Amino acid sequence: MTDDKLSDWAIIQNDKDLYVGDWGIEQVAIPGQLRSFAKEAAKTTTLLDPNGFPLVQRFPDKSITPIRGRYTENVIATAKSYLRTPYVWGSDRTEPSSFDCSDFTRWVYLYALGMDLPWDSRSQAAYVKAFSKRQYRQLRKARRGDLLFFTKFYGNRPQDYAGLKESQKPITHMGIYLGNGKIIHTASKETGGVRIDNLRFKHLEYRFLFGGGILD
Repeated sequence: MTDDKLSDWAIIQNDKDLYVGDWGIEQVAIPGQLRSFAKEAAKTTTLLDPNGFPLVQRFPDKSITPIRGRYTENVIATAKSYLRTPYVWGSDRTEPSSFDCSDFTRWVYLYALGMDLPWDSRSQAAYVKAFSKRQYRQLRKARRGDLLFFTKFYGNRPQDYAGLKESQKPITHMGIYLGNGKIIHTASKETGGVRIDNLRFKHLEYRFLFGGGILD
């Protein structure tokens, strides 16, 4: 085993928060005013996220200049600008001094392109399923800037995830694909907050559920 793999293994063994990811963020209290808004909006639409909020498709702010002609590059540049931002489970969604995994992805798209995505991982997954024209369950189909979703940790071997029922595979983590088999994400305090990781030959590869692009 190489030194890099030994280092990865040490992190996996010692970092229980890495297994948790975003699981449970839905338990964060939603202000009463927003709940009232959700109830009223739900009367006029049937497309709702798991928290009962309307799913509304967002588009890049046309006043923002694409980097090298691609909005994807705005997303990647913004994501990298937050490297090492601390991880806080259930972080404050209103400012970017700390993130959990879905707060990170939401803030990246909001700051980079003015696209205000839903606030938690399950709702962002529902958004992708509702509006993405390109969804997939094989990592080889991922493209730069895509949102990737993962289930909870069951082990470090592919067989630990074989034969699981859908009910046994809740979404617990997410990140942004960088290309070349790499993801930028934030998983825990112990792993240093926002960081770049290889997806292959790690439990994240086996935990992968689906991904999709939300930019044309």
